[in-house]
Amino acid sequence: MSLSKKEWSIAIEIVYSIAIALVFLPFFVHNQATSFERADLIGTLTEITVFSVLYFSIAYAVLELSHRSKITDDERCDMIHSKAYKLGYILYEIALLVFIGSLIRPAQAALQNGGVICVVLSLLIAISTIKSVYQLYLHRTL
Repeated sequence: MSLSKKEWSIAIEIVYSIAIALVFLPFFVHNQATSFERADLIGTLTEITVFSVLYFSIAYAVLELSHRSKITDDERCDMIHSKAYKLGYILYEIALLVFIGSLIRPAQAALQNGGVICVVLSLLIAISTIKSVYQLYLHRTL
């Protein structure tokens, strides 16, 4: 099963979402019941930024070295992008309702402090991963 350059690019995005979820999300889950200290939060956000820049720089450099051909976008790619982003938009709307519902529900006091950040990051990572997996599925099947 040989993947094209476009499919490898989508796979890089999927691996990134999973890596962020496994490496950095536990920090937010662990501290969701307490308020975040400013220094810890800034330090973690700096680590995420540095990790993201290094990850994408190295991953796309390796991708460019291994696949010298250019990515050509045609009508099929436009249709796949449209379907994937439509799904992503629908998931964002559902996540917004879940987020607002979790803020309104008074029984969940943990969302007053760090739980909000944890919920938002979890929803964003899940949506990004689902959208990328769907996009990869469409590239493989259409």
